[in-house]
Amino acid sequence: MSAWWRISKAAFREGLRPSYHAAMLLLGIGLVAVSPLLGAFALGDEQLLLVDISLSTMLACGMFLGAFTAASSLGDEIRRRTVMVLLSKPVTRTTVLLGKFAGIALALTMAQLSWTATLMLAIRHRTIHSHLVDDHAPVLLIGLVALLISLLQAAWAHRRGKSFPATLSRNCTLLLVSAALLAWTWAPDGSLRWPATSFNTDILWAMLLVHEGVLILAAVALAASTRLPTPATIALSLATLFCGVIVGSLMRGSPWARWVPDLQRLWISDGLIRGGDISVATVGWASIWAFLVMSAVLAVGVALFARRDVG
Repeated sequence: MSAWWRISKAAFREGLRPSYHAAMLLLGIGLVAVSPLLGAFALGDEQLLLVDISLSTMLACGMFLGAFTAASSLGDEIRRRTVMVLLSKPVTRTTVLLGKFAGIALALTMAQLSWTATLMLAIRHRTIHSHLVDDHAPVLLIGLVALLISLLQAAWAHRRGKSFPATLSRNCTLLLVSAALLAWTWAPDGSLRWPATSFNTDILWAMLLVHEGVLILAAVALAASTRLPTPATIALSLATLFCGVIVGSLMRGSPWARWVPDLQRLWISDGLIRGGDISVATVGWASIWAFLVMSAVLAVGVALFARRDVG
């Protein structure tokens, strides 16, 4: 457990350092932030379209971020032979792969928290305008100030020799989540309220299930990175996403569909648009299924890594 924990911490720190992490983080924040403008074109409920667009953005950005991080975390080390330094110690290959996945999952969770907070701010902003209610809470200003402080502090830390992407990720997670909680605590009439009484918890469940789908795709990328180069790893992750959506929509029940994760089990945005509710039991069973799929994919990755020549 000590070796696994140290590998996880190292993989987490390495996952936050590359420049593509900051690029994908800001891209996801920007796309979710402009979703209220796209939701204005809806013929029905604008907020539901806003949520659907934002969840799609979180899934796509999370998939690419997970694929890039997995490919650089383990695949590049195998190709550079630097993984031999780690394997020369009394550490099994299973511990290395599981530790890498834990660190990658934590880095992805931080990015998802920033995107979730941005979506909460976008919903708070859109709900006000769609219902034409006068609001005394400057929601847009709160979000912009939080993002600006995150960027400026990360730039200042970079001048002092620290990693800009890692500092930016931590700042966005802390400040954007705080801004979202403040915006939902601030009622339109200027009074204070408890955020849980006003925010739709079904949307939080939907975000959680989307994040579990991202973790499944990250596990696929990590398993593929033990044998494939970075472009092939990203292509396989993208193919898994497309096949998982197609299986859940068109090919459910077919024999070959049993070998492809049915990601539609974790995509409940369509049910939200139709006005359905999400029960805790539904989320629990879907989460158990996601955990089993991740375990199976990581088991395949362990088998592939066990026979990989890294000398």
